[in-house]
Amino acid sequence: MARRKAARAAGPSDESLRIARTITYYQTCLDAAVPHETARELWAHDMNSPFAAGEHVSVDAARLLEERAHREAVQP
Repeated sequence: MARRKAARAAGPSDESLRIARTITYYQTCLDAAVPHETARELWAHDMNSPFAAGEHVSVDAARLLEERAHREAVQP
């Protein structure tokens, strides 16, 4: 029990974040009217890495997506 509490306090696991980033991608890009180029750029990045700004993704958008993924990853 103590190990689980310590692990939860340390933040989400890499696997949880990868899954959360994928879910965030689908919720953002497929449920909303996101331009094809932006969706392609977001999907092309490695889901093991934080969302990053690029040619079609602004710094603010990448930050918001990453924050959303972190929230998704810590939900039980």
